[in-house]
Amino acid sequence: MQKAVFLDRDGVINDNSKHYYVFKDDQLVYNPDVLDVIKSFYDAGYLVIVISNQGGVSRGLYETKDVDVLHEKIKKDVEAIGGKITDFYFCPHHDKVEKCLCRKPSSLLIERAAAAYDVDLAASYLIGDSERDVEAGNNAGLNKSFKVEANGSCKDIIAQIVAE
Repeated sequence: MQKAVFLDRDGVINDNSKHYYVFKDDQLVYNPDVLDVIKSFYDAGYLVIVISNQGGVSRGLYETKDVDVLHEKIKKDVEAIGGKITDFYFCPHHDKVEKCLCRKPSSLLIERAAAAYDVDLAASYLIGDSERDVEAGNNAGLNKSFKVEANGSCKDIIAQIVAE
């Protein structure tokens, strides 16, 4: 089995302070040190998997293809510095529009990724910027879930995870 770090996207990977729904290249601003953080996890032998709620899809603000294009850009930017994001999982639903089983704090997206990549959940971690992220990680049975300040750096968490 493999170990993984699950990252929330908006607020953890990219800054969403100016655009709550980030779905275009020109809206994408990386949070401090985040590309290096992702590379560090990859270098330490962790799969890096992004788990994100993208409720703007069900609200009709953008389409799933817009999310896929942005994820491809993030993936290429990480690869350009020698890192790797294994995969992206996202929920396109919004609880004010429709009910679903995949929206965080549900752990379904984490469970799907774990099944697809043979992830040992008890040896894996989640980094998010909201209580619902932490709750999703806890619901999945991850070793630990970290809540970081939205749109800040999560660099100090590397040592805590890699040391274990």
